[in-house]
Amino acid sequence: MSESVSPPSENPFLSERRPRIMDIPVNVQVVLGNKRLPMAALFDLSRGSVIEFDKKVGEPIDLMANERLIARGEIQITDDGRLSISITEIVSSSS
Repeated sequence: MSESVSPPSENPFLSERRPRIMDIPVNVQVVLGNKRLPMAALFDLSRGSVIEFDKKVGEPIDLMANERLIARGEIQITDDGRLSISITEIVSSSS
């Protein structure tokens, strides 16, 4: 006798728990660039100090979710002056 498996849309486990899963908070960060500095350089920082990062203006920035790269995009400015991202690439989980 074979056991039938419900299609995903009819699976009670998924349908009952999906709303709960969707409510789990995820920390999302935008990484403009990276720079490795010795501790002494951090202590020398003051108002007006400039730190050069590894990315150039116009290069895609990284979108991270819980410290994992999920996408890349371009910086945009909204009509009310807020920063936003236009997604240009979704990064696969195998990358």
